[in-house]
Amino acid sequence: MNKQAKLILSLTTAAFLAPSAAMASSLYHEAGGEVGATTHPSHVSDDLLRGDVQKTIDAARKDGSLDILSRGGVVPTKSTEPAKTREQVRAEFLNMTPEERIRLLRERGGR
Repeated sequence: MNKQAKLILSLTTAAFLAPSAAMASSLYHEAGGEVGATTHPSHVSDDLLRGDVQKTIDAARKDGSLDILSRGGVVPTKSTEPAKTREQVRAEFLNMTPEERIRLLRERGGR
């Protein structure tokens, strides 16, 4: 076998083996048939320590998000600004220009 044939053979082999090498370190592996994929958690390396995970779970338990997530719900986002009173919102709306009101009503699904 000459050098060119060996080079072509080695490049072809590398092209076939590269996807399987990348898949070996992933969580999901392709499976034939109706299954589609199998899960292998041991193939994923994670740098989190057990203590870090426990702290995160305890914090989620305290703020109630763990209970919501365990039931398949979506955790509501926390507001970064203080809540406004009804009068403050009404005053803001009344002080808007007509163009701003029309744009706001269209965004909200109005007219």
